[in-house]
Amino acid sequence: MNNPVQIKRFIFTGTSGSGKTSVIIELEKLGYVMIPESATDVISIEQAKGEMRPWEEPEFVDQITFMQKERQMNSTGNMQFYDRSPFCTYALSKYLAHWKNTEFMPSLVLLDEIDRCLKNNVYQNQVFFFENMGFIEHTDARKISYEKALVFEEIHLDVYKEFGFDIIMVPKGLTVTQRCEFILEKAIC
Repeated sequence: MNNPVQIKRFIFTGTSGSGKTSVIIELEKLGYVMIPESATDVISIEQAKGEMRPWEEPEFVDQITFMQKERQMNSTGNMQFYDRSPFCTYALSKYLAHWKNTEFMPSLVLLDEIDRCLKNNVYQNQVFFFENMGFIEHTDARKISYEKALVFEEIHLDVYKEFGFDIIMVPKGLTVTQRCEFILEKAIC
């Protein structure tokens, strides 16, 4: 999946609490284009409106998908790093079905966006996967237990494999600076 317009768009993924945000902040300080995670922003927006559990609402996945597409379409720069992607939203949708004990039925909005991304080679085929760090720090948007985070992590791995991505595991025993160096070395070649 090479990008025909020479823009390199790399996906960062993994479970909550894997250190993605620390690396993103550091790469941003170094001047790289970072596109933030949409799910956290959708949760914050909906909670500000009084919807305390937006992930239980039927339009939640579509809201994330629309925000991700808008951010991708409006981003600039020849090398971009994305904190999650529509493929992560697919994994989230699968996880929510698992969590609710319902049949997995991805939304048409999400399937259309995944189809667009695949047909247009929007993202690089190499995905940077951040493994869990062995614990979870909870926030207003992140309330998942460590045990559930491990299930979520496995679903993410399965989804990216299902869609044919090359998964590059970001070593967890490195410092933030070392993780950034590792990523840049892989992204620049």
